[in-house]
Amino acid sequence: MVATAKAYSLTQTQQYSIEEYLAIEEKTGERHYYLNGKIEKMAGGTINHNRLCRNILSLLVSNLESNFESFGSDQKIYLPKLNFYVYPDAVVVTGVPIVAENDAQAIINPLLIVEVLSPSTMDYDRSQKFMHYKTVASFIEYVLIRQDAPEISTFFREEPNLWRSTETEGLDNNVFLKSVNLSLPLSKIYKNIF
Repeated sequence: MVATAKAYSLTQTQQYSIEEYLAIEEKTGERHYYLNGKIEKMAGGTINHNRLCRNILSLLVSNLESNFESFGSDQKIYLPKLNFYVYPDAVVVTGVPIVAENDAQAIINPLLIVEVLSPSTMDYDRSQKFMHYKTVASFIEYVLIRQDAPEISTFFREEPNLWRSTETEGLDNNVFLKSVNLSLPLSKIYKNIF
């Protein structure tokens, strides 16, 4: 059975197929997480969350070399090992995006993923979500941007199971994104925030 917009009512106990999940998203135009049969509607962001997403995406688009392509928070990623669909705040791929077999709108080859931390998702983004992203072989850099302070954490995969973290604080500093060889000023990332 494929869900329709009228039949759209998520329950905690029901298991949904990927086809039902994709149909719900197509019919409703809303974004949802999908984790191995469970669907959860995504919450909206604050003004500052949206500003930070806009600022980082704008900087990536205008400063990346032509062999990289960046996408915003409407870009879905599929994590095949976990049967998981997720929407990061920004994502960068090398070359062209490779899409999932069953969903031509879901990227499976993220290189760099950016999340803007919210109080309600901060712990999840730093732990379990990071573990989920690590299941993708192409993924080598994770960027976490705080909303309440000019502070950015980066995690870079140096070897298959070795990640090095770096903290960058203060509007007068730059964060270096090793995966794309790009240095960005925090003053521009946090424009209109502080």
